[in-house]
Amino acid sequence: MAKTPRMTLKTLKKDEVRSYWFDLMKWLQENRKPLLIGVVACLALFAIVQVYRRRVASRASAINLLLTGAQAELQRALVTKEDQRREKLFGAADEKLQVITDIYRRSKLVPYATYLRGNIAFFRNKYDEAANFYEQYLSDVSDPVEKANGHIALGYTYENKFFWTPQRPEDRMWLERALQNYLDAQNLTTSGTMQYYIALLGRARLYDLQEDRQDQAKELYERIERERKLEAPKLSSDRKQGPHAWVLDQINEMNHLFTLAETARLRRERLEAGH
Repeated sequence: MAKTPRMTLKTLKKDEVRSYWFDLMKWLQENRKPLLIGVVACLALFAIVQVYRRRVASRASAINLLLTGAQAELQRALVTKEDQRREKLFGAADEKLQVITDIYRRSKLVPYATYLRGNIAFFRNKYDEAANFYEQYLSDVSDPVEKANGHIALGYTYENKFFWTPQRPEDRMWLERALQNYLDAQNLTTSGTMQYYIALLGRARLYDLQEDRQDQAKELYERIERERKLEAPKLSSDRKQGPHAWVLDQINEMNHLFTLAETARLRRERLEAGH
């Protein structure tokens, strides 16, 4: 009688692995078509993601290049004295920005490009066109400070538009629009921010133009002086400490001439002298 082979744990384990392998091969054979489709789909998805990433990177690079070029041309235009050259630079900058606003509409830089287009129209004295760009900018942004910047720009636009009119009583509507935008900018920000005091100075400037509201203008000027006042510039005690000491002192003094407090002080003194 033949001896029955003894089943050990090692033998059982080998049989289990062998059985699992045969079952896996059988399952792969039966499902090879859907598996092949799945592999191809994964490869296709991977390729699409890579292409998309490259396109996004290329798109961002193109937008940044356009924006940088437009800003450079805008800056050059502002310091160019020749009218024809300045207009050409403004036009070139606007064309670049238009590509961003018209083609790359989903870019986060579109609102800023729109704002810059408003600035170009403003410097060209095209105030209606500038106002349209600033209104579009306001509809595209949600941050309170960004919205305040938009309202300040609109305030400047309507204020300047008034001075290009015959300044009849009905033309004062532009001053009222400007005033409302300065108020909107002030309400969007808090005391202490630059936008808040620029809006406050805009309001004071408009009150200054109206004889019956000049007392309000003076109050606002005094408030800006008080709240935005800087420490007095410290001059060098020894002029011989270096060849550039005097120049640095002059720069330090100049920094104080172009502050909101200094602007408010000069306007208040002019207003008081007028009285």
